[in-house]
Amino acid sequence: MKNIFRKAAALLTAGVMCVASLAFSASAESSRQKLPENDAMTFVDSMGAGWNLGNAFDAWDWSRKTKKSNELDWETAWCGAKTTKELIRTVKNAGFRTIRIPVTWLEHVDSNFNISSKWMNRVKEVIDWCIEEDLYVILDAHHDVWTGYYYPVKSELSNSKKYLTKIWQQISDTFKNYSDKLVFEIINEPRIRNSDNSDWIWWYNINGIPSEIKDALDCINQLNQAALDTIRASGGKNKERYVLVGGYATGHSDLGILSPYFKMPTDTVKNRIIADVHYYGIGAKSSLSALEDIYKKYTANGIPIVITEYGLNHNGYKYSDNTDIAVKRMSEFVSYARDRGISVVLWDNNYGGKGISTSHKFIDRATAKVITPEIVEAVVKAGAPAIKTTSSSTKTTSTGRIKVTAKIYSDKVKLSWGAVEGATNYAIYQYKDGVYKALSKKLTKTYVTIKGLKAGTNYKFLVRAYVNGKWTSVSSKDVVSITTTK
Repeated sequence: MKNIFRKAAALLTAGVMCVASLAFSASAESSRQKLPENDAMTFVDSMGAGWNLGNAFDAWDWSRKTKKSNELDWETAWCGAKTTKELIRTVKNAGFRTIRIPVTWLEHVDSNFNISSKWMNRVKEVIDWCIEEDLYVILDAHHDVWTGYYYPVKSELSNSKKYLTKIWQQISDTFKNYSDKLVFEIINEPRIRNSDNSDWIWWYNINGIPSEIKDALDCINQLNQAALDTIRASGGKNKERYVLVGGYATGHSDLGILSPYFKMPTDTVKNRIIADVHYYGIGAKSSLSALEDIYKKYTANGIPIVITEYGLNHNGYKYSDNTDIAVKRMSEFVSYARDRGISVVLWDNNYGGKGISTSHKFIDRATAKVITPEIVEAVVKAGAPAIKTTSSSTKTTSTGRIKVTAKIYSDKVKLSWGAVEGATNYAIYQYKDGVYKALSKKLTKTYVTIKGLKAGTNYKFLVRAYVNGKWTSVSSKDVVSITTTK
């Protein structure tokens, strides 16, 4: 995370649905790439362009000396404004589909790493506002990399695992029944400090990796695995929740997820891990080259990527003074990323404006107004979902409790619906021989694909939720009637 308090560092250095019909919206026709098709790739594509609620819940004291009488005051300590429902609505109305909520937990735990209920409830309140606006939400552990909490060195590995698993156990338990639009990001920018403890080590010589860096890289792999195992073991929808995993400093290059020492954790389900990177840079050639590198190793092989922080310079940029340049560079970058299965989330720390070179501000928190409309519009357009069905149609049916969307193909239909509060599982019924027969009553996901259908044929379906020991009632108005394409 970038904030105005941190000493400048060199963060980045080295730099349908028919089988053959993925269509991509892009500014440059020549950059379109054919990508593997799986649930994770489609999910990340649907996340579109995103925005960071930076310098709010991630604020903390680097000296570890400041204590606040009201811990909720940390939310405004850096950004100067409390998050409002109106702000979240502005993010949605601006066209963003994803909001990332960086959270630093170490200011809000006791000696046993129990998270304050007051802090957890406030984080939950804002996430609920986002879910109400039908936004994808990324929730992370942000500035928690510190000795005594989690710190990727062998001497602190045991305590680091204890800390990360304890906080992710509590986060997982709190949000275990939330829809899959809530994404967990295990750790943010894991890294170590230099020998005299004066600054962070953001880069290192990849041709002669120091032993302490190799140690850190191995620890990061182990911490990612331990946290993922904890999330999956918590049950509920966390058994299949999408999880973001990054490497050293959440880097995009040979220092981070392209390092031969970085390993994706082993998962209990397929296609639920997303690679996590940050990118700050204005150079056209170097920026697109960086995207090409991560595309070749990850998205070209069916592993999606989200750039959870993006800006033209890690120290900030005069966005309001150089709008034309920003629009050109950022729309080019985001379009290129989109064409390669990568979604991008703007870093915004609510600091900046006209004449301020360290700006990372696109939406003003106090007024809930977009202050760089041309830039936001360009990024949202460039990052819009690119996977489109060329031989299918979409139909939405609103029921008394469940809004069902059907993506219709010649031989299958994909049904999805909004999560029902309190539901432990869902049932899908198909009309056959004069009655509705259950295809499954054990669905924990809010979507299902029904295959083996005949082209040009009418089918009827019903979706019910199991809440408080009984199934929700349905009527003829709840029927999803579709006709497969020819």
